[in-house]
Amino acid sequence: MYTLLSRLGRLFVVITVLMAVAAIIGFTSISGILVASHHNASSGMSCTVASAGVGQALSVSGRGFAANSQYLLFLSNPAGSGETTANTDANGAFTYSSSASWKGTYSASVWSAGNGSKQVAACTPVTL
Repeated sequence: MYTLLSRLGRLFVVITVLMAVAAIIGFTSISGILVASHHNASSGMSCTVASAGVGQALSVSGRGFAANSQYLLFLSNPAGSGETTANTDANGAFTYSSSASWKGTYSASVWSAGNGSKQVAACTPVTL
């Protein structure tokens, strides 16, 4: 009888610990969802990559984003890819400027900044 009660006691402790861990993980998941969805409130986010040709200015412009916010801008060109930040103005618009040095396709995507970063817009690419 003592062995049975001892095993039931251990089972109770294990179940209590598992419930506590599940509660902590559950609360963390909920707060992560709220943070990740912060910049995804607007469905009108859009961006475009534009250039007049090789050797000319290249611009990435976006609109419909959260006002006065920072986003990650992932850029891809014929020579490779890179990342920079884009800061929106009071109207939720941004412009990034560079130059188009190679013939080929230039594309970009906009991601929310911080933990739980996710893509919020894929820019219309340009081919030179």
